[in-house]
Amino acid sequence: MSQRYTLLVAGDPNQRTGGYIYDAQIVTALREQGLEVDVRGLDGRFPDADDTASQALNKALDALADGERVIIDGLAMGALPEVVARHADRLDVTSLLHHPLGDEQGLSSEEQQHLHRCELTGLASVARVIVTSRFTARRLSELANDYSLPVTAPITVVEPGVAQAPMSPAPNEGEPIRLLCVATLTPRKGQDVLVKALAQVEGDQWQCDCYGGARDAAFSAKVQQLIDEHQLAERVTLHGECDAPTLEAAYQNAHALVLPSWYEGYGMVVTEALAHGLPVITTTGGALRDTLPEGAGISVAPGDVEALSAAIANFCTNEALRTELRAGVAVARGELNDWQAAGVEFAKALNDESSTELSAGSQFAASWLSLREAVDSHARSEGLVSRLNDWLAARSAPAALADLGCGRGSNMQFLAPRLSSAQRWALFDHDAALLQEARARARPLHDAAEQPLKVKTHCASLSNLDHPALKDVDVVSASALMDLVSQQWIEALAAQCAKRQQALMVSLSVTGEWYFVDAEQQPIDDPEDRFVLGLFNAHQQRDKGLGEALGGAAHGVLVNALQQHGYMVEEAPSPWQLVAGSHEQQPLVSSLINGWAEAATEQAPEAATRIAEWRTARLDAVERGQAGVWVGHYDLLALPAAKG
Repeated sequence: MSQRYTLLVAGDPNQRTGGYIYDAQIVTALREQGLEVDVRGLDGRFPDADDTASQALNKALDALADGERVIIDGLAMGALPEVVARHADRLDVTSLLHHPLGDEQGLSSEEQQHLHRCELTGLASVARVIVTSRFTARRLSELANDYSLPVTAPITVVEPGVAQAPMSPAPNEGEPIRLLCVATLTPRKGQDVLVKALAQVEGDQWQCDCYGGARDAAFSAKVQQLIDEHQLAERVTLHGECDAPTLEAAYQNAHALVLPSWYEGYGMVVTEALAHGLPVITTTGGALRDTLPEGAGISVAPGDVEALSAAIANFCTNEALRTELRAGVAVARGELNDWQAAGVEFAKALNDESSTELSAGSQFAASWLSLREAVDSHARSEGLVSRLNDWLAARSAPAALADLGCGRGSNMQFLAPRLSSAQRWALFDHDAALLQEARARARPLHDAAEQPLKVKTHCASLSNLDHPALKDVDVVSASALMDLVSQQWIEALAAQCAKRQQALMVSLSVTGEWYFVDAEQQPIDDPEDRFVLGLFNAHQQRDKGLGEALGGAAHGVLVNALQQHGYMVEEAPSPWQLVAGSHEQQPLVSSLINGWAEAATEQAPEAATRIAEWRTARLDAVERGQAGVWVGHYDLLALPAAKG
């Protein structure tokens, strides 16, 4: 007997937008595998759900028998967490999330936060989450961490497929360049930016055809008004929504796709264009940075009219560039996945009850810790580790070490090969998935004498410093932890360690200082940076689960607490020095900027627009190689006083 699923979507399932096309293609692929899938549209307004929408979702779920399997599209689920929770215990619910609802363009800070919280609350009730891009998985993880609303369900990425298509011909000599924009007319898609950019392109050897439904009447009118104001009516046409044959003909007649979106959860039209052999001119908004393969198009920062105009002008006038990009597209085209493969992955995600995918909070931690590990290793004090090694060697016994908040085991990865003693490690974290990764990464590790380590993991809250496994260790270590804890926690840690005569090795404690640097590594003095830094530091002092956090003040509090217990304390600065123009470090710098902006916005939602403008400007400077970052940290080694 075949498996049966119900897919619930907002409104008409036959709408021709990226999300609905994804749903339809996946349904077809699942049915080809023998699964029964019933698709139902829900009446009402989404995602700003009204009573009609709430009643429609509740009625649809109520009609399903206990134990039935239902897939709820994110647009239908995100704003109605209470309805989902009402049925979650008796139904097997999968959430299909294209991109977080609160990331839509044009929302106020309050609307954005409301949608983020509602969506995360709804996801807490489901059995599994399927997202359409790795970017969305990372973004969801960041939000879960930012709002302290963890998603414990497994998260699986199933990227869209693409149908095979004939190659669109290159332009003939003297032929106008035909640009194609396929996107619904909404602020997030950026057609207003496109029109402004096209108005700056010199010459008349181009035309642009825009296809997509007018979902936002006011925005659509604004775009048409811009076309008229710039006298582009003969060269820019808004065709509206069209059927599949008309769109296929548009792809066949085009020479390039232009997608000026501020943000995309994946950007399916990019792969559609590549399948047709079209170079792509787009932005780096959201997942687009990942979706467009290198060499197959041109990317600019979202909202940058001048950069978009220059890219379009270069494409229209530079035949060598067009030839080069078409060659890159040909390579990318051969690597695209089809919808059948996507359907297989989707079915696997629906049926894998023992998924090893990380929960949202874990994914955030794992990706963030992976980004920072190499930079941490470079910044840390080798001198303090050498003195710890001498102290342990003088004890003439195997060393027992505990690592608090171990994450994926980066602290142990750094310390173990530098310590000559035989080692027994106890790893502590509240996240079981990260502990599993840390344990796996420990298997090939050896001490300086090439002896394997003994490692035990403990899934436990760090609020319990009286854990039995902490009592029988020589060294308590931690990395990038102190800013999250309270003064009471630090004082309790110092007292416990002093009582047991344990050493402490605490690394990479933030100082509450960061600033941007130019290409010569000189500090950039900008009042907007100082404004965001102040808000970020205030946010750092919120309760993170271990009392009122100290943020950048934690290192000094720890030094004082240890000295009061007679410890000999050594300190060493360990700042991050992330240089401008480093492609290797750019993902970490971008992640920092996003994290600072999100924390600042949560601290001062009334300044959301100002902070968003700051974030855009700083991300653009980093992407252009004009700015790096300096972040203050300190390392600490505390050795107990010798017994008299």
